[in-house]
Amino acid sequence: MTQIFKSNRPEEGWTKKFKLDRALISFEDMISEDFFELEREAIFRPSWLYVGRADRIKQPGQYFTKEIEVLKQSVLVVRNKDEQVRVFHNVCPHRGNKLMWNRDASKEVSGQCVNFFCKFHGIQFDTDGNLAVLTERDAWLDGQGDQLKLAEVPFEIWNGFIFVNLHPDGPKETLREFLGDYYWTGFDGYPFEKCSQRYFVRCNSNANWKAMIDGFSETYHAPTTHALPYNVEPGEVSVFPEEHYGINGRHRMMVYQSFGNDVYNFDYERATLAFGTGPRYPFPEELTKLPPAANPTGLENWGNSSHKFWPNFFIQFYNPGWFLTYAMWPLSYNEMRFEIEIFMPPPEDFTQLLSQQASLYMFMDAAIQDFSLLEATQLGLESNAIREYPLCDHEVLVRSFHENIHEVVEDYKRKLNGRNA
Repeated sequence: MTQIFKSNRPEEGWTKKFKLDRALISFEDMISEDFFELEREAIFRPSWLYVGRADRIKQPGQYFTKEIEVLKQSVLVVRNKDEQVRVFHNVCPHRGNKLMWNRDASKEVSGQCVNFFCKFHGIQFDTDGNLAVLTERDAWLDGQGDQLKLAEVPFEIWNGFIFVNLHPDGPKETLREFLGDYYWTGFDGYPFEKCSQRYFVRCNSNANWKAMIDGFSETYHAPTTHALPYNVEPGEVSVFPEEHYGINGRHRMMVYQSFGNDVYNFDYERATLAFGTGPRYPFPEELTKLPPAANPTGLENWGNSSHKFWPNFFIQFYNPGWFLTYAMWPLSYNEMRFEIEIFMPPPEDFTQLLSQQASLYMFMDAAIQDFSLLEATQLGLESNAIREYPLCDHEVLVRSFHENIHEVVEDYKRKLNGRNA
């Protein structure tokens, strides 16, 4: 098997280029309950966490909730009457009942309303979080009922992506500081809003949250895991050599070349103008040009530009100009929820709709192939049959990610021990 694409790997290799250790690594951080409890506070508590796109709530009164189980939180995102985004804790300030939910209080909901209504005592709050209706006002002591107000959640919006910070003392850094200037300005001007057709998939797995991140941090696995639908097989030479790997603080990226819009493996792909990497009909020109931070080498025949934001959020661009987000949410040390949001320009006719739908099925087939390996990986790691593992140069972002995980947790432990001394 020969390379499909020309390799752009630096002569010294990626691991040496980024001055990373070359030793075997431990995946103890994926099988330890104690380590997971440290991750809650060291990694997720201070981080800015993605909860959804602002264009999900275009009209006043539109809202959605987001469950963040790793921090035992639920947030309520709404567009108020002045058409501004607001974010609140999804909790009634009277007796702590979850405010917006339907039949199952653990599930997320969305909709449109004038006021938020508490199912416990009928108290209502407007979309600015202010008290709107107080039931049995005369029974309240010392006017305490009139002081009820939803608790606000610090949030910021970057290129239409809403991030929240759930540290009890408030954010330790701004979202700009968290993302870094490379990304804060590097996606400027890209018309994300033109991809308003949203498809959403969610699934759970009995695996650590980092297992899926590791799988999407290299394509070394692709010829084996994805022999179908991409009609390739593993060999001694890399089939999908990376065009570029990047590390920007704790955020990581990779860029790969395109198969080309004339490549089809099967008749149904040609008939539907679809491929496993997306539709094959022409997209609006402004979507086909990646923002600078997404294509730092200026690759013309780009196929995939993947950006892995600390700790658990991905933005991934696919040729000819659609994008998706991944979020890997921890539920326990060996259980996770995986979410995919796919964004494309609205189809203009049946041919484009068919192309989108067909490519989505092919793409999700490949994603399920990745997902199907997670529990086997978790069981293998938990056996402790092997304590340390080698990583090849294609897996440099896996190495970088786990080094960051241990670095942040160890720093948290040192500070915690200093406070307790």
